[in-house]
Order: sequence, then structure tokens, then C-alpha cells
Amino acid sequence: MLSKKLEGMPIPNVINLAECVDRKEYTEEQFRNLGIPNIHTHTYKRYTEDPDPIPFVGDPELIKGITPGVTSSHLLTIKWWLENTDEPAGIFFEDDVDFSAIEHWPFTLQEFIDRCGDSWGALHLCNVFEYPYDVDNEYPAMVPRRRKMWDHGLQCYMLKREYAQKIVDYYFDSPKRQIHIRMPFAAPPSFENNVLHGFGLVVSFPLFNQNVTDFRSKNIYYYNKQAQSAIYSYEFIKAWWELKGSKMTLEEIFDNDRESHKTYGVLEL
Repeated sequence: MLSKKLEGMPIPNVINLAECVDRKEYTEEQFRNLGIPNIHTHTYKRYTEDPDPIPFVGDPELIKGITPGVTSSHLLTIKWWLENTDEPAGIFFEDDVDFSAIEHWPFTLQEFIDRCGDSWGALHLCNVFEYPYDVDNEYPAMVPRRRKMWDHGLQCYMLKREYAQKIVDYYFDSPKRQIHIRMPFAAPPSFENNVLHGFGLVVSFPLFNQNVTDFRSKNIYYYNKQAQSAIYSYEFIKAWWELKGSKMTLEEIFDNDRESHKTYGVLEL
């Protein structure tokens, strides 16, 4: 049963845009089908339509360039989790996550986490690549590795408490109700880098995918460059799990030699 593969998973935190009722219902149904009825759904109004949005402070040019709703919803959800649970690690999903790869995992989620060792602070468990996609040659490198600053997608990630505390201390550094937006270690501006860069070791490997078939992401407008990357990444990850990952053991998936020639970089664990 697929539910066995998720046994022991922390209570999922799902980030949802209020107007996207279809995505909320879809995600909740998927979790029920996986035997996980208890989830925390964090629903936010569109930032520009919220009568009392949390303000951003910091570099005006940076503030102008961010996606305020996505950035604030993730940071506020992480802060909520830290203040309202005592879980040693939390797991976070966007409401357009795709779960279909689970049936192809030759392991459980807990076995994967255990194999990552103790040194990680965050696990980046979905990926939207900027690089070319070649399933036959397994490109980009499909091996658990250090996250790069151009690895996108926040459909699923896990944070240890210590890592999450660093995020909260960094962006909520004032008693005022505000987010001090800045890029850790001068990372390129992106909401992925706001969460998954500069606070500790982040291991990246797409156990999950982005659902680009049932509905369009509200932040991917039609077929612009971002949408093209999302669609290509979805097709690549889906095909890799079906054709290759499903036939490998956990140790083979973690075998750096299998991917050591790739320019994307690998991680010794």
C-alpha cells in the first residue's frame, strides 16, 4: 500500500491560495487516498487583495522584484509550524504537488530520510530545473545532492527545527509585524532561495513532482519561460521515476558514481 511508504511522516503543512478551492480539495483528497487524513492547511488571500497584508521592509528594489504572496505564505507557514508544534522536523507542500512518483519509490519516505544522514537542515523534495532535460542520459543529475541556487520549486520540502528557527530569526528580526526581506549570502532573488539557501545543508532530490496537468499554477502564466521549465521538469521527473527510478534500489539511487560526470554536482552523504 502506498500509505506504508509515508508512515511516520510529520503532519503535512499545505500552503493554499484562498481562490484556489480546486487545488485545496485536490490536495486534501490526495492525502486522504494516501491514508493521511490529518493535515494543516494554511490558506492565504492573494497578497494584492488582502486587506491587511504583512508588510515587507528592506531594499525597495528587492521588494519590488519578489513575489510577495508566495514569499510571505511560506515564511508565515514556517513560523506558524515552529510556534505551534513540537515536531523535530516539518514537511511543507504547495497545493499543486503531484504524488504519482510515490508508487515508483523502491523505499519508504523514512528510509530515504535516514539514508540522508544527520547533517542536513532541509530536504528539497521537488524540483523545477533550469537545465536541459534528457531522460536517456539522466540529465539533470538524478541523485541526492546539494541544492544549487538555480534549483526551483517548493512543492515539497522538509525542515529541521534548528533550520526553521534560523529562517524565522532572519526574516522576522523585529517585534513589529513585518518581514525583513533580504537574500541570504547574496543569493539570486527567488522565494526558493529565501527558504532553501544559506541556513544549512540542503539535500535536493525530487521524490515528488509539480502537478501541471490538472490545473495551471497561478504564478505560471500560460506558456512563458517559467511555465516551460515547469512542464519540462514534470515530464522529465515523471519519466525518470517510471523508467529508471522504479527499477533501482535506494543504495543505487544514492550512488554518486552513477552521476559523477554531471556538471550539476553531487553530494557525499
